[in-house]
Amino acid sequence: MVRTKRAEHPQTRRNTSSGPLSGPMDGFLSTPAGPTHEAQTPNMAPTSPISTCSSSDGTTLADIGVELERIATAMVTKDDLTHLSSKLHEAIKTEMADLKGEIKAQETRILQLEQKAQTAEDHSTATDTALKRQGALLLAMRRQLEDQDNRGRRNNIRVRGIPEPTEGGGNIEEILTPLFRIILREEAPAHIKYDRAHRALQPRLAEGTPRDIICCLHSFPLKELIMAKARPRPLWNYRGAEVSLYNDLSPLTLEARRALRPITTILREKNMPYKWDYPFSITVRHNNEWVSAR
Repeated sequence: MVRTKRAEHPQTRRNTSSGPLSGPMDGFLSTPAGPTHEAQTPNMAPTSPISTCSSSDGTTLADIGVELERIATAMVTKDDLTHLSSKLHEAIKTEMADLKGEIKAQETRILQLEQKAQTAEDHSTATDTALKRQGALLLAMRRQLEDQDNRGRRNNIRVRGIPEPTEGGGNIEEILTPLFRIILREEAPAHIKYDRAHRALQPRLAEGTPRDIICCLHSFPLKELIMAKARPRPLWNYRGAEVSLYNDLSPLTLEARRALRPITTILREKNMPYKWDYPFSITVRHNNEWVSAR
């Protein structure tokens, strides 16, 4: 069999010469011919040296680099965080220990203050109890002294309204005896004996009001008889003067009676009889029964 030769394309003919091969990609792969040391015009802007580049505020890239190095140097590392955490832990531990000590001291002080307050409260309670007891004792002593004072005055009669002589003299007994005989009438004794008789121990009043006469009769039954006869009439006309007779009482008893004056006023308005007793008390008759209040 005879082979026929394929026709070769002029452009794809194999180059059998010793020179470099050429082909359709040579324009892309081969280096353009021409001198290699000639200056070429670049397509990009020319690059300036780093030292000559600066921003609008005058900061250069070198300055930025130095700043970055400084920041990198100042950055906290893991060891720094560990060391800082350890120091912070120790500082907190120390502060907590101090705080615990202060709290403990405050607890001790508060406990002491509470103990002192409790002691003061107990003392105050004991003092209040003692004061109440002393108050009750003082009240009992006052009532006893008042009773003794009134018992010492039980024979006394206080006569009010007899003018004082202008010359300052005059026998008090000679003034009182005719008055008592007028009050007693036929029950008057032949002789009325006085233990003492005098004006009230106070300065003479400037407006001319006479001082009371206080007389102590020797006989208590006679004194009670005179007061019983004089009680129905509040005022007696004697020697041109309006005279009244009262029991001579201690200042404490008079003060207590003045405090009960609203009650006695109501009793008189309702025609309810009452009487004063010793030690100080008031007895009221109600529904044919006597009721006492002390």
